Amino acid sequence: MRKKGLFLFKTNKLKLFALIVLFFSSGLIHAQNQKNVVLLDNWTDTTIEKGLSEAVFNDVWGFTFDQTNYCALGSSIGTHIFQVGQEELTLVDFEPGKYQNKHTTHRDFKVYKNYLYGVCDEGESSLQIFDLSYLPDSIHKVYDSDAFFSICHNIFIDTLNAKLYACAPNELGMQILDISNPIVPTLDYVFTELPYVHDCFVRNDTAYLNAGFSGLYIYNFSSDVPVELGILDFYPNQGYNHSGWLTPNGELYAFIDETEGTKIKLCDTKNLASISISETFGTSDYENYVPHNVILLDNLAFISYYNEGLRIFDIGAAPVEEIGIYDTFLEDVKYKLNGAWGVYVFEAQNQILLSDRQRGLFLFSFPIQVLNVKNEGTFVTSSPLIDENSILIPRDNLRADDLTFTIAAADGRIVYEQASFLNYVGIPLTLSAGTYIYAIYNEFGDFVEGGKFVKAN
Repeated sequence: MRKKGLFLFKTNKLKLFALIVLFFSSGLIHAQNQKNVVLLDNWTDTTIEKGLSEAVFNDVWGFTFDQTNYCALGSSIGTHIFQVGQEELTLVDFEPGKYQNKHTTHRDFKVYKNYLYGVCDEGESSLQIFDLSYLPDSIHKVYDSDAFFSICHNIFIDTLNAKLYACAPNELGMQILDISNPIVPTLDYVFTELPYVHDCFVRNDTAYLNAGFSGLYIYNFSSDVPVELGILDFYPNQGYNHSGWLTPNGELYAFIDETEGTKIKLCDTKNLASISISETFGTSDYENYVPHNVILLDNLAFISYYNEGLRIFDIGAAPVEEIGIYDTFLEDVKYKLNGAWGVYVFEAQNQILLSDRQRGLFLFSFPIQVLNVKNEGTFVTSSPLIDENSILIPRDNLRADDLTFTIAAADGRIVYEQASFLNYVGIPLTLSAGTYIYAIYNEFGDFVEGGKFVKAN
């Protein structure tokens, strides 16, 4: 029972106010398809000829150069470079692909040092390398060759060892290129132990290979002969093993089967020789949709979920919980591979990039730093319960639908109070330096969380 006299709420008015603020701050007109994610900007180019299902765009990859964030967006005609600001996307440059066609649907990008590497999986294409050192003005193409392959589905760069892993080069196996000289790649190894590798994630010579219907294979490439570390070739809810990602701490690996009705698989990586799926997760309507790509932080999973848009999951929760939604493709169509294609995260800026096949590039805000760290009890932070934009966030209670909470100064004086059935309160809040106590209650008025924090200068 809530202590009498602690605070009073005009619940209906505050709920309405919170809804209005969230509506206008995020530019939403489809609130049921949005949760905890704020739209900052969206770029598209309507002059590019549309392909099947009106698709134009494909993957996105972010990078930082000279302390400024940028990204590369692929389209049917080439590579679009953007500067990523606090709230906006600014087109910096465009570089045409060697192959351009309205039915070109696959480009992939990665960055090593100050060079951007790009490939395409259609037509008479090539490996392209761009020098980023001319940013923010432009990028310069310094390499464009089909000496190793013309088409390639995906690439991944092991930056610790200066190796570029090219997946399905000319639709066969995988090639490993030595890029210790970034603009003069050389062939290091041709991997044919698997007939086809669709995508991969590599860290310090350990490669997680997504091999389509053959499953997941893990190899170490530190020696002249690759060493097999683990196989997951038969598992429940199996489909086309498409892509995966490893958490920064190396404790969890998640992979996606690009097949309708499949869930994302989460694996414990402590013992790769006997790797198995520890949990599966997906949207509430996963049986009718298809996930595509994933990026992991230690406690969060960011999924580009095709027709279901951007989806964010708390993989530190038990069970895994969906805590973020922004649907970029609202049409109800039979074809399930529209919409959200690629995803990238700028953790320090609490920003997410999402590429949509039909609608271009999206920039979102989400309280990544707060929600990716599990804090219990008393904690000290320079931004307590607030993201860098001073947006108030009820920590660790995103599963609740009707939260009420207060923040009190050390002398007991209430400095903020809020009631809302939203689980993300998009209201700016500024606190002076000092010690504060917060309390959060559920819809029944029961205390669910509280603690003390110190707001630094």
